[in-house]
Amino acid sequence: MNFLGIGLPEIVLISLIAVVVLGPERFPEAAVQVARAIKWLRGYATENTRDLRHEFAELTREYEEMREELNEVRQAVTSGVTAASREISKVIDETKPALEEARPDRIAGGNEPIIEPGGELPPEPDRPDNGA
Repeated sequence: MNFLGIGLPEIVLISLIAVVVLGPERFPEAAVQVARAIKWLRGYATENTRDLRHEFAELTREYEEMREELNEVRQAVTSGVTAASREISKVIDETKPALEEARPDRIAGGNEPIIEPGGELPPEPDRPDNGA
């Protein structure tokens, strides 16, 4: 038997000291009061344990509900992104031939850039450059 870290030899020693201090007349009354206190503490501990288990059960249920909702959102987002990705790939595949035909090196003059490498438009041949 082990109660609050106190074994049987310690309980016997405490009882003997209590008999000597309280005397044989008051010892049974004190023992009854100690037994009532222990009974009350056990009931209090049992009640609190039951309350905590009930609260943890509610928290666990709420956690599971939130986890299910998050999984649903994750699946919806994943399917939405997958659908959008397929649609974008489809549009890219459909426009690739048109983009290949409209490449600048295939239009008007081959290798002439539309815009100069410095970002300026090329000078027009029939207009004189007046520095403006």
